[in-house]
Amino acid sequence: MADTLTILIDLTEAEAGLEPEELESRSLDLADELRSGDLADTARLARETDLPGGAKSGLLAFIGGVLTAEVNGENLKKALDFLGNRFYGKTLTLEYEADGLKTILEYKNTKDLEVALAAVQKLENIRIQIKEKS
Repeated sequence: MADTLTILIDLTEAEAGLEPEELESRSLDLADELRSGDLADTARLARETDLPGGAKSGLLAFIGGVLTAEVNGENLKKALDFLGNRFYGKTLTLEYEADGLKTILEYKNTKDLEVALAAVQKLENIRIQIKEKS
């Protein structure tokens, strides 16, 4: 596992009912929480250029509802646990790509997360999407 991982956190589906300004505000609050909790070295609103190929893109320089964060590999589980607790009751989707293999895992609790992370030995790019409870 890399020392520092770049993760994208997409709140757009989970917070679909919000006005763009409120979505941006909640995203910025989440970025502050990640930084202040020492879960991420950096966390900010994503730019269109941060999104992987084929992802939704907007016309804005920054994309409200999508964060990019640099997370130390040792803090990855803590950061994902934090997101799971923060968005309790919602399904989190963990997308990763390593060595040309792209996989999507969904989890709702810590046990599911541990199983998912055990299956992943080399994480390079991570995208997290939080969905409404189904």
